[in-house]
Amino acid sequence: MTHILVQGIGSVGGLVAGELIRAGAEPCLVTGNPEISAAINRNGISITTPNDTFHVAASAYTDLRDIPTGQSFDCAYLAMMAGGVVEAARGALPLLSKNGYFVSFQNGFVEEAIGQAVGLERVISATVAFGTTMKAPGIYQRTTTGRLIIGEMDGHTSSRINELRDTLAHVVETEISSNIVGVLWGKLVWNGAVSCLCAVSGKLLGELFDCEVGRELFLLAFRESVDTATAQGVTIEPVIVDPRDYYFGITDSSAKRIEILQRVKQFVGMYAGVTPSTLESLKRGRKSEIDFLNGYILEKATAAGLELSLNEVVIRMVHEIEAGTRTITPDNLDELSNILRERY
Repeated sequence: MTHILVQGIGSVGGLVAGELIRAGAEPCLVTGNPEISAAINRNGISITTPNDTFHVAASAYTDLRDIPTGQSFDCAYLAMMAGGVVEAARGALPLLSKNGYFVSFQNGFVEEAIGQAVGLERVISATVAFGTTMKAPGIYQRTTTGRLIIGEMDGHTSSRINELRDTLAHVVETEISSNIVGVLWGKLVWNGAVSCLCAVSGKLLGELFDCEVGRELFLLAFRESVDTATAQGVTIEPVIVDPRDYYFGITDSSAKRIEILQRVKQFVGMYAGVTPSTLESLKRGRKSEIDFLNGYILEKATAAGLELSLNEVVIRMVHEIEAGTRTITPDNLDELSNILRERY
């Protein structure tokens, strides 16, 4: 039996943990949150999926230091917010077996940062391509069917990646990619284009595309993200959308612009009420994952000699909201548009 450590029992970690326990596994759960630990220790884990509802008995620790001495794990699933992932990986490293590895479930691109801390050869990426939420501590809901896409960072197929696929298949449909970097960018180009705009404006996904300035800023943000990935030689994999269907180049015609926006409107209709994670964090007064989303895009663009005008400004806006010097308001979209028009 594979000995699994699950760190972070929020929306993704709680779903993964509950499904693994239902399948007969005995993962060790570390929440990082005493309220979640208390709820799970008292009531177990309850999960609702598009197909059924179930409950499992479970126990959880709040901190890695609470785990009894002498325990060792074959792998550690990192399911916390991106800002805490490197510290979590460093803390778990002494608890892993000699060939133990980490599985990263974060939004954004955190695998390189984890690799710098513990060695990239120990890192497997898992891209979450389904909707899930924590309704209350210990109570979780998977809102869409979806899938997980996993892969070794260098693209090779290993025995451990096959074993991981078989394990995670108990949670949701899981597939292996030989181009996991392209998968990560496939999710990042969409999240990087919409999450930041929703965050500064307070708009839900559907509301963002209901206003002209939101649509125009989306086209620019999406182009900046795709251009950055292309400059690195990345072949972007379709995850949320196919980037070729949503890319509006500088020299493209107005007819193509209309076609793209119609396509966006049809797609967004299915997810109009979604609150992107960056906005959710800001509304809760928490530090967002912007540095691992748009911040990562900007970092890679700068290294490639590209200028990302929108990303630079919107990252600053999000940081100002985090610092309490800016409020979340639709006016931020107009200000963002005006700044870009004046500069460029």
